[in-house]
Amino acid sequence: MSLYEQISDEVTLMDAGEQKWIGEDLPLEAMVAVELLLQDMDEDKIIKVRRKNREKTSGLKQIDRILVEKL
Repeated sequence: MSLYEQISDEVTLMDAGEQKWIGEDLPLEAMVAVELLLQDMDEDKIIKVRRKNREKTSGLKQIDRILVEKL
């Protein structure tokens, strides 16, 4: 199962109004693609991106997880 399918399935299984962190177990390199996928889902009114958490260990402040709410 691809990363896109896995995230899409996670979102599909969420109830309307439920919030969930996406990306907690993913490597930082994968989060760039995940962020783009979630932005597309946000534009399509499937989810609402509530918060983007940035890591502090590398000093690059990359996004390491994203809080989404199912619409």
